[in-house]
Amino acid sequence: MFMIGDFAHLARVSTRVLRHYDRIGLLAPAHVDPQTGYRYYSAAQLADVNQIVALRDLGFGLAEIGEMTGDRLAPTEMRDMLAQRQEQLAAELEAAERRLRGIDSRISQLEEHTRSIDIVVRAIPEQSVWTMNYQTANIEEAFDALSCMARDLRVHIGDLAAPYGLARWTSDYDEEGFPVELAVPFDERIEQVAVETGLSEATLPKVEAVSVIRSTDRTDIHLTNAAIGHWIERESARISGPIREVLLADPEAGDPEQVIEVQVPITRATSAA
Repeated sequence: MFMIGDFAHLARVSTRVLRHYDRIGLLAPAHVDPQTGYRYYSAAQLADVNQIVALRDLGFGLAEIGEMTGDRLAPTEMRDMLAQRQEQLAAELEAAERRLRGIDSRISQLEEHTRSIDIVVRAIPEQSVWTMNYQTANIEEAFDALSCMARDLRVHIGDLAAPYGLARWTSDYDEEGFPVELAVPFDERIEQVAVETGLSEATLPKVEAVSVIRSTDRTDIHLTNAAIGHWIERESARISGPIREVLLADPEAGDPEQVIEVQVPITRATSAA
């Protein structure tokens, strides 16, 4: 057997950590000299330390590790705990990647502040749609849901063409996300399946709108929104209704970046007589 200092060197942990593990009942020495109080560990316990360190690296707390390494936890229960932690880490990774994309977009916005954005003002006619409300955490999720809706409808409409769908941001963002109205152009051929899947018929009013074509890349979102905001301010206009974002790219293409037309309804200031 090994004295605590030698065992700590082999296990690549500190003696302080080993004493702590002993105090909380996570890893007791193989033997404690009753006369001196010296702790002794066996070579077989190196595997136990390695397992504890590995689980710590995966983000488990010492209490959880105690349950996982003790006799109380069945192998199936340990697998479930590992699978749950795997899902948590995947969610954290997705959130971190989203923040990284946000940083990239901010950097690009600084580097491309002189980039030209083509803005047009056009009349959007009244439009009949099938629509549903959807609670979303972010823009990407909303357009993924819209693409899925359009793909599902393609099963019933072979000649589905652009625009494939649209999203209307109907409420303010809050900490839980924000609601969005997802819609696809009205077609009598999908009336039965539309009702079965929770879609309802609605009519979008005609509007005059500032229009910009962009992708769903966050850089384009920031740049186009800034350009639209400057245009509205410069023209003394104001936003007069929910912002619409129209899906122009074929959802069957499977492109991660989709082509969107942003339509911001506006009213113009009238000149004083």
